[in-house]
Amino acid sequence: MAMIHERMNRGRTQMGWLDSFHTFSFGGFMDPTRMGFRNLRVINEDRVVPGAGFSAHRHEHMDILTYVLSGALSHQDSLGNSATIQAGEFQLMSAGNGVTHSEHNASQTEPVHFLQIWLIPERQIDHPTYDSILISNQDVDNRFGLVAGPDTTTNGLSLLSNTRVYLARLRDGQVLSHEFDPAHAGFLHVVSGHIDINGEGLATGDALEFEHRDGCTITAHSEAELLLFDLS
Repeated sequence: MAMIHERMNRGRTQMGWLDSFHTFSFGGFMDPTRMGFRNLRVINEDRVVPGAGFSAHRHEHMDILTYVLSGALSHQDSLGNSATIQAGEFQLMSAGNGVTHSEHNASQTEPVHFLQIWLIPERQIDHPTYDSILISNQDVDNRFGLVAGPDTTTNGLSLLSNTRVYLARLRDGQVLSHEFDPAHAGFLHVVSGHIDINGEGLATGDALEFEHRDGCTITAHSEAELLLFDLS
């Protein structure tokens, strides 16, 4: 079973300072066929104008993974964390029983472009946690490099679910495969570029969800950047 999430069918929020595309139902965008996939609940692609951003707001019992694609994003939270997340960097905030944070474009002259991903935990923690990781090209060049995984992993950021998040960057013509536990499911989001996956053509902003397969094979038809979710 496989389903394409076409980029043109994503929800969209435009607020002057914010232009946001929603792969799954979020905010004012509601589609009962797009309520998430397994424990993957949100993928928002956000662009924020210089100097603007999200004022302080609260989250509970959610793993929130942010990936900055270009520009820089400033983060502050009620844990006392204050950081500027640069392009190529992932931030993970596990909200626990509750955390308040704000996010703003760190630049007064350039926009910031980022993905924000919500993953539903499989176990709960009381105290929120915060971490970040910078992904180098050598870690993801024509391979799926681990970004985040179960808290038993020794690499990447620690999630509160049996989920693994991978990033890959491919050159035109490269072929890449990934094997799955048969009980797991996959969700591939095309950050940029044009690819084929298991015979399906996808482009920037498209995604493919699939179950009951033991793997996937991807062929790049341009330079491409991909996020792969291996979901239990």
